[in-house]
Amino acid sequence: MTRLQRPASRGLRPHTLAIALAALANLACAETSVMHEPWQGPGDTAGGAAAATATAPTNDTTLAQATPAAAPAPQLNLAPKRRWFVRIGAAGLKLNDKSTNVRDITGPVLRASDHPILPLLAPGVDAFGTPGGVTVDVKNSVSMFGSVGTFLDDHWAVEGLVLALPFKHDIDGKGTIARLGKVATVKQLPPTLILHRYFGDFNDRFRPSLGIGLNYTKFFEAKATPALESYTGGPTKIKMKPSWGLGLFAGAQYALTERLHLKMTLGYVRVRTTATMTTRNTMLSGSSPVLQDYPYPVNQIPSDEVAREAMDNLVEQVAAGRGGNLGTFQRKIRSELDPYVVLLSVGYSF
Repeated sequence: MTRLQRPASRGLRPHTLAIALAALANLACAETSVMHEPWQGPGDTAGGAAAATATAPTNDTTLAQATPAAAPAPQLNLAPKRRWFVRIGAAGLKLNDKSTNVRDITGPVLRASDHPILPLLAPGVDAFGTPGGVTVDVKNSVSMFGSVGTFLDDHWAVEGLVLALPFKHDIDGKGTIARLGKVATVKQLPPTLILHRYFGDFNDRFRPSLGIGLNYTKFFEAKATPALESYTGGPTKIKMKPSWGLGLFAGAQYALTERLHLKMTLGYVRVRTTATMTTRNTMLSGSSPVLQDYPYPVNQIPSDEVAREAMDNLVEQVAAGRGGNLGTFQRKIRSELDPYVVLLSVGYSF
């Protein structure tokens, strides 16, 4: 009996194996999605499928987009703040001058007892010293200044003012000697250290400020005019004491760019000084302007020829007994200048 022979079994083909492995992978992914899918009621089959599809992670970009955005953290300003600055500008001083009357330190030039004729020419005048009411008026001035400073923090700053050009003041006669006009000139440098308190934020364009400062005013090159030397009777040197004082300041700064800014400052500074005038080789005559400031009849001597010649003769006799002139005499005057200060400048921060 003839046997029916079964066909020989064939091994799995490669493409059949790949299809099977892909099917298994899809099945595993489906089971994972079901495990992570939220519970749905019976009526949410369609919606559940859509949700499953929407929530299925695809890649990192999809996860980042699906995560809610967190509040932005404060940004750190890594660039350093520009705390140092230099300024250059114009400075104006409006002086509140209150000067005392000039007083003699070494005594009067002549006394009635120095010559027997003097009491006859000047009855009632015991001594020829500085007449009463002699004072001065120190005038205002404008100059250029430069400063350098730094912020200690966002609100406090220290600034040092060093003037590049000195202030020059004219000094006019006042009171009894007002007719003389300008009697002296003087220069001064007032370096000042100011502690500022700025308001607002550090990066604000407009920042007002208040400050207190320590001022040192150095006077130099004080010179008497010919009008004063004619009045005192000889070459006159003037020396003025330096002054230490406090000042109050208010200002405002406006930033033009990150580095450039404008600054205006108003201030009031206490400045007090004493001037010493030393006249050497002193000589008077019947024509000396100082005689006009004595009471009658002394003030008539310059206009009376006889009295003028008599005055010339007695002065020469007294001077001969003193070594050829009447001597060296010192006078002092105290001045409270206390200026208002206006500073206008452009600054550079770095």
